[in-house]
Amino acid sequence: MLSTPMDDMVVQYFLFGPREIATLRGHLSGYQLAATSATSFELLTAVMWRCRTTALGYESHQRVRLMVTMNARGKWNHHTLIPRGYYGNAHVSPIAEATAGELCSQPLVHTVELVRKTKLSVTKERMESMVETIASTRQWPPPMMDRIYEVSDTKWIATNVTQFGWAELVGGGIPLAGDLTSKLGSDHMRCKNQDGQHSTIVSMLLPKPVMEKFSSELSVWLMNNRHDEKNLVILSSL
Repeated sequence: MLSTPMDDMVVQYFLFGPREIATLRGHLSGYQLAATSATSFELLTAVMWRCRTTALGYESHQRVRLMVTMNARGKWNHHTLIPRGYYGNAHVSPIAEATAGELCSQPLVHTVELVRKTKLSVTKERMESMVETIASTRQWPPPMMDRIYEVSDTKWIATNVTQFGWAELVGGGIPLAGDLTSKLGSDHMRCKNQDGQHSTIVSMLLPKPVMEKFSSELSVWLMNNRHDEKNLVILSSL
């Protein structure tokens, strides 16, 4: 991933409406608590991470990582308040780790729970440790970026924004610029599908042959919607 030239990579945006989410949630049947309480972010992140890991062809013993980039100004952060008047970047990125074999052989519910535990693992001490590590190493890319998948939930960035009277805001997000961050991860963005339903778009940047494998893996999870597969992928205009 890190060494592949950008000209040999392709970006695709995958659309998940209520029907797709319901199909994926059906894979959690038998685990009632997880099926009802898992958020769409946790569910989509788990599926995309597994499909990406399989498509990239990692060996079963190789360790793969998930980095969840979380806004430190979120309501969840009651222990490390951002100083008043600071308007710079403020985020924390907890990491989950497993072997490729462990990740892809377990039921989906295990991956969903791993994503959830990673989100809930952030403490004041962990946040301080992350800041100290970044300040001390100053390395880019950081040493743990190999076989890592970074995910950000940006669905709520443009909600409750000032209205200028031009039109109703129905979507927004972050374009893939082709830098290292784009190579590593996905952004979950908010939009409306062709039926006017609130949906989620997830970006993905992969080497061209890998993208074909990724799309095939994803279609297996969405096999109940196979007849709608052509509507799942949104071609980039970038």
